[in-house]
Amino acid sequence: MRYLRRILSKVYSHLYGYEPLITISISKERLLHNLATYKKAYPHLAIAPMLKSDAYGHGLCVIGRLLDKEGVAFFCVDSLYEARKLREGGVRSPIVVMGYVRPEDIAHNHLSRVSFAITDLEQLRTLSRIADKESLLHIKLDTGMHRNGILETDLEECIELLQRNQNLHVDGVCSHLADADNTDTRFSVAQLGIWERGLSKLHSAFPSLTYTHISATKGARFSTHAPMNAVRIGMGLFGYDTAPESELPLLPVLSMRTTITSLRTIQHGESVGYGATFTATRPSVIATIPVGYAEGLDRALSNTGVVCIEDTACPLAGRVSMNMASVDVTDCRGVARGDMVTVISNNPSAPNSMKGMAKKIGTTPYVLFAHLPAHILRIVE
Repeated sequence: MRYLRRILSKVYSHLYGYEPLITISISKERLLHNLATYKKAYPHLAIAPMLKSDAYGHGLCVIGRLLDKEGVAFFCVDSLYEARKLREGGVRSPIVVMGYVRPEDIAHNHLSRVSFAITDLEQLRTLSRIADKESLLHIKLDTGMHRNGILETDLEECIELLQRNQNLHVDGVCSHLADADNTDTRFSVAQLGIWERGLSKLHSAFPSLTYTHISATKGARFSTHAPMNAVRIGMGLFGYDTAPESELPLLPVLSMRTTITSLRTIQHGESVGYGATFTATRPSVIATIPVGYAEGLDRALSNTGVVCIEDTACPLAGRVSMNMASVDVTDCRGVARGDMVTVISNNPSAPNSMKGMAKKIGTTPYVLFAHLPAHILRIVE
């Protein structure tokens, strides 16, 4: 591990002028493996990678560039900002902005091959009135999640508004399954019924529309039960599929590493960190790492989470601070300042994998990934 540390130090210093204290590693091999796994599992569907929220913390442009020439249908993002970042980053694949965008921003958009989801009837009313050049649209149907989308009762007006302005081009229809990870499929089946009725009406009005997609990672299994020709793959692309009974051989793509910045020995009865929540029951060696909850190490992992040094799992000691954490390395032999520490493991069975940490604190990998800040350097391995 120390030999690897020296090699990486030289590489980082050459590329960036200094060696960052924290790096997030992205495995290109694993990412492409996961993409190929979904293509093989669902050959009848076009794959649309979901890259919202900085590609689930993996790095928006990093992932976009890695997948840009891999034959995906389009990239999904949440905002116009993310679409612009992808274009600025050199990504040329089609993009669908799935979140709400102001009608004025849709009408004045200058980005090429970018479509916008229509998430609200009032949004469409305004857009139909002001659009004076071609706007590519994906009509989002509210099939039961009731966050956004066009209700079934409003579909006739939706079609009329779209047909009123010839600058509005319907490129796709979409929706979202609210309960796709439940073994009880009744709610999803009801949504699929509404989807099929709405899709039929839109197909009749706009026979040239290209893409139809209601399923994300957890709902891909429903693709044989309802009409759709594309699937949005987000967390599954990065190695995590929470769909019931999923047996796809996915591999986690991301890991995070840092370094020990200091070591100190404390005596029996002495405490560590804010609130003195850790008290040593023996003479203990405490390491400090420059990773805290601002870097994505959840505060709920205080005194319960672990990081790994070499192959040894070392417990977090005391409260996780904003930009640092303390680690009990008493049982880790030969530990030294500057040693590499694996904060997030890409081994799915490791206690400091995203899955392991999420289970430990009663949350989901989605939440932990979304808290990884964009300023940490992403390295493609």
